[in-house]
Amino acid sequence: MALPTNMASSPEAEVSLMGMITSTLNEAVWFAAGFLLFRLALRCGVLPAGIGPAWLMGKPVKAEKLGKGGKSDAAKPCPLSKSMLADSGAGKEAAVLATWRQAASADTALQPAALEAAATALVRLEPENLSDELVGYLSKHPSLSRPGTVHGITTAIVRMGKVDLAQDFVDALSAAKFQSAVGAKTCDAVLSAFAARGQVAKVEELLERRADVAESWSAGANAAARGFLKGGRTAMAVRQLQDMRQRGIVIPPTTVGAFLDASCTSKDVPTLKCLEALDGIALPQESAASAMTNCFKHEDPITARGLVNHFSKQSQQMPFAVVEPLLKLVAKHDEQWALDLLQEMLDRGMFLSEGLCGLVLSRCGEARHLLLAEAVQKYLRDRKMTSLATYKTLMKVYATCDLLDRACNLYDDIVADGIAPDNVMCGCLVKFAVKAGREDLSEKLYKVVSDKPHGDVQNYMWLIRSAGQKRDVKRAVQLLRQLQASKSTALDAAVYNCVLDVCMNNGDTAEAEKIFEEMRKGKLVTLVTYNTLMKGYCAKGEFPRARRLIDAMKEVGLTPDSASFNCLISAAVSTGSFEQAWSVFEDMQRFGLEADSFTLSILMKVVRKARNRRDAQRALSVLDGSKIDVCKDEVLLNTVLDACIHVKDTRRLQQVLGCFERATLKPSVQNYGLIIKAYSSLKQTKKCWTVWQEMTVDRSMIPSDVALSCMLDAVVTGGQVEEAVALFQKWRKVIAPNTIIFSNLIKGFAAQGDAERAMDMYKELKAEGLQMNLVAYSTLIDAQARSGNTDKAAELLEQMEKDGIQPNTITFSSLVKGHCLKSDLDSALKVFESMVSKGLKADTVMYNTLLDGAVRGSRFSLCDQLLHEMAACNLEASNFTLSIVVKMWGKRKKLEMAFQAVRDTVSAGHLHLDSKLCTCLISACFHNNAPKRALEALAEMKTWTYCDGPDSGTYEQLVDQLCKAKLVGDAANVAQEAIAKSAGPNASIRPLNVALLRQLARCLRQHGQEQLWSTVEEQLRKAHLPMP
Repeated sequence: MALPTNMASSPEAEVSLMGMITSTLNEAVWFAAGFLLFRLALRCGVLPAGIGPAWLMGKPVKAEKLGKGGKSDAAKPCPLSKSMLADSGAGKEAAVLATWRQAASADTALQPAALEAAATALVRLEPENLSDELVGYLSKHPSLSRPGTVHGITTAIVRMGKVDLAQDFVDALSAAKFQSAVGAKTCDAVLSAFAARGQVAKVEELLERRADVAESWSAGANAAARGFLKGGRTAMAVRQLQDMRQRGIVIPPTTVGAFLDASCTSKDVPTLKCLEALDGIALPQESAASAMTNCFKHEDPITARGLVNHFSKQSQQMPFAVVEPLLKLVAKHDEQWALDLLQEMLDRGMFLSEGLCGLVLSRCGEARHLLLAEAVQKYLRDRKMTSLATYKTLMKVYATCDLLDRACNLYDDIVADGIAPDNVMCGCLVKFAVKAGREDLSEKLYKVVSDKPHGDVQNYMWLIRSAGQKRDVKRAVQLLRQLQASKSTALDAAVYNCVLDVCMNNGDTAEAEKIFEEMRKGKLVTLVTYNTLMKGYCAKGEFPRARRLIDAMKEVGLTPDSASFNCLISAAVSTGSFEQAWSVFEDMQRFGLEADSFTLSILMKVVRKARNRRDAQRALSVLDGSKIDVCKDEVLLNTVLDACIHVKDTRRLQQVLGCFERATLKPSVQNYGLIIKAYSSLKQTKKCWTVWQEMTVDRSMIPSDVALSCMLDAVVTGGQVEEAVALFQKWRKVIAPNTIIFSNLIKGFAAQGDAERAMDMYKELKAEGLQMNLVAYSTLIDAQARSGNTDKAAELLEQMEKDGIQPNTITFSSLVKGHCLKSDLDSALKVFESMVSKGLKADTVMYNTLLDGAVRGSRFSLCDQLLHEMAACNLEASNFTLSIVVKMWGKRKKLEMAFQAVRDTVSAGHLHLDSKLCTCLISACFHNNAPKRALEALAEMKTWTYCDGPDSGTYEQLVDQLCKAKLVGDAANVAQEAIAKSAGPNASIRPLNVALLRQLARCLRQHGQEQLWSTVEEQLRKAHLPMP
C-alpha cells in the first residue's frame, strides 16, 4: 500500500525508514554469528554429527537422478560405464552391447560417453535396433535427454559414415516428444554430413522442414554449404550459396572463409569462379591471406589480381597478411605492379622485414626486375637494414642481368654500410671484376682480405682463376710460387689443381705437365687432377693421350668416376668417332659405373649425328635400360626429345611425353619449345595448344622467339594456318618477328596451296626490314612451285642469288618438284643439270623428287638410271625412296621385285621402315590384282625388324580393297584385327574410319554375312570405339 505523499516526506517517516534498515542489519549480523558458532560446535563435537543436513554439516552433496514417477534418487557410481568404455576402446563391440543391455534392463544411468560407445556398437552390429534402443533408454532417463548428450551420440553415428541412421535417431527422438533434446547444432551436423556425401535430395528435404523458420533455414543452408565443401563438392556448394543469396540470407564469415579455402584446391570451382560467386561479400582476412599465399605458391598472378579486385570492389583495405604474399608473387611476374604495391605498403606504414626483402630481391633476380630490386635495396639502406645476405642477393640480381659492373660497384656500398664481405662474396666480386675488366677491384679485394689468417690460400686461388680468365698462364704460375714462398707447410692439392686447370684451359700443356710432375712427387695427385688433364687433352684433340690417363689413375690407386668417362665419351662423339665412344662406354660399365644423366645427354648426340642407324638404336637402348627419370633433368629432357624427333621415333616420344605429363617438372621456356615440337611430331596439335596455354597463361611466362616459332610450326603443320596467323598477330608486339617466324607462316600457306598469301607474308617480312634467309626463300619458292607458278619460282630463285643467298639442293628440289607436278619432266631435268653445274651434289631428296616424277610419267628407263646414280653416289634410300620404288615395280607389274626391294632394306638394317611404306606395298598388291598376296604381305610385315608395322591407314586400305574384291570374310577378319589394335589403354593405332565401317557393314549384308557384321559390331561396342 502506498504511503500518502505528505507522510512519505515527513521527518517521522525518515526516522522510521532508518530504523528498519538498522534492524535488518542487526538481524543479519546476529544470524551470521549464530551460524558460525553452530559450525564450530559441530566441528568440536559438542553437537551430534547427524543433527543437520549434509550441506550444513560440510559434507559433499551426492548427485541425484529422477527415478520413475519423477522421484529424486541418489545416483550410485556406475562401473558399467567404465566397462563399456574399456571394451569399446579395445574394439570388443559384442561385449559393449552385452553390458549396454545389462544396464538398460537394470535401469542404470550411464555416462554420456558410454552411450556413445553403445551407439557405435549398435551401428556396427545391430544398426536396425539403434533408434529403438537408444530412444527407449533415454525415455527412461530424462536427465540424460540433454542436447549435449544427444549431440555426442549423433556425432558418433555420423563419424562412422551412417548419416541415414543418425537422421533416423533424430527423427525417433522427435516422435517420442524429445524435440528439446535435439539441438540446432545436432540437426546442422547431420545436414552437413548429408551434404558432404553429395545427397542433394536429402539436403533439400531437410531444409524444406525448416522453411517456416527463416533463422533455422539460414543456419541449415550454411551447414549444407560447409558440408558440400568438406566433401569436396565445390560446385554443389556454389549452387547452395547462390540459392542463399537469392533468398537474401546473410552469408557468415565462416562460410565465406570455407568457400575461399576450398577453392584453392578445387578443379571444378577455382578461386576466380569462387570470387564471382562471392561478389559483394567481404572476405575474411585469414582466408584471403591463405588464398593469396596459395597464388604465390602456384605462381598464379591472374587469380591474385582477382583477389585484389574483390577487395577493391568491397572498399576493403588489404591487410598485411594478404599484401605480403602478393608482393612476393608479383615481384617475379609484374614489376610495375610490384613497385606500386611496395609504395602502397610504405604509404600505409607497413614494415618490411629483412627476410621479406631478401625473398623479393631473390625473385627479382629470377625475372630480371632491376627497378624493383633497387627500390627494395633503397628501403633497406634508408632504414639501415642492409645485411650481408641482402647484398649477396642484390649482387645475384645484377649478375643475372649481366650488369657485372654494377655488381662490382656494390663493394663501396657494402663497406660504407659497415659490412665485412665474407669469402664467398669476395670470390664472386673477384669473378665479376675480372669479367667486367675491373682489375683495380680485384687487387683491392685481395689487399683487403690478405691479412685474414685462414683466408690467404683462398684469396690466391681467386687471383689464379682471375689470371686464367685473362688467359695469363704465367701470372697464375707466379701466384702459385708466391704462395709456396709464403707458406711454411705444403700447399693443398686444390691450389695445384686450380693452376693446372688454368694451364690446360689455355692450351699450355707443357707447363701443365710440369705442375703435374711436381704434384706427383709431392703425392698431391687426386682424381680431379687426372680429370683436369683429361679435359685439356680432349680439348686439344689428343684423345689417345687422354684415354691413357685411365690406366695411369689405376696405377696410383685411383678409380675413375663418371666424369672421367663422360669427358672421353663426349670427346669421341664430338669428332664422330662412335666406335671409340662405345669402347669407352664399355670400359665405364666394366668399372661398375652406370650411365648418369650427363652420359645419356652425350649419347643422345650420337642419335643426332649417327649415319648408321645401329649406333642410334644402341644409344636409345642405353636410354631404355637406364633408371634415370628423364623428366627430372631439363637438359636431359631436351636432348632426349631432340634425338627422338630427329629419328622420328614416335614410340619413345610418346613414352617420354607420357612421363612428362605425369611429372612435377616446371619446364623452362626452352623446354616448352621442344615439348611443343615433340607433340607436333606426333601430330597432336591439341596437346601443343595445351602446353602453350600452360606456359603463357597458367604460368604467365613470356615465350622466346624460338618457342613461338616452334608453336607456329606445330599449328601450321596441323593445318591450322589461320590460327597460326592469329597467334602471330597476338604476340608480335611482345616478341619481335624474325625471318624464321615468317618462314613458318609462308610454309603454312605453301602447304595450303595459297601462293598469293605466301607472297603477302614475304612482302610483310620485307616491310619489317628483315632479311630473307635460305629457309625463307626455299619455302617461298616451294609455295610457288606447288601452285604451278614455276616462272615465279624461277624469278624468286634469281632474286635469292642477287641477295647473296646461295640456293641449296632443297631449293632446287622445290623447283624440280614444281615441274614434275606439271608433268614437265624435261624442264625438271634441266633444273637438275643447272644445280649440278653450280657444284651442288644431288641428295636423296632431289633424287626422290625426280624418281617420283619419272614413276608418275611411267618413264621407267629414267627410273632405272636414277636408282643407278643414287647407288653410285652412295646415297642412302629413305622411306620415301622405297615407297616410290614399290610404286614403280607395282606399275611395271613386277610385284616380287617390290617385295624384294623392301626385304633387302630390312636385311641391311640401315633404315627404320614406316607404316606408309607398308600401306604402299599393300596398294601395289591390289594394283596387280593380287588381294591374297596383300593378306600375305600384312602377315609378313609384322615380322620385320626396324619397322613400325601396319597402321590404321594400312588396315583401312586392306578392308576397302578386299570389299571391292568381294572377299568380305577376309575384310571382316582384317577389320577385327585393327579394332583389337585400337582398343584399350595400350592402343597402337587409331580407330578405323566410321565411313569405312559403314561400307564394310553394307558389303557383309549384301553377301548374306550379317552374322559376321554382328561380331564386328559387338567387338566395337565392347571396345567403346566409334560405331557406324
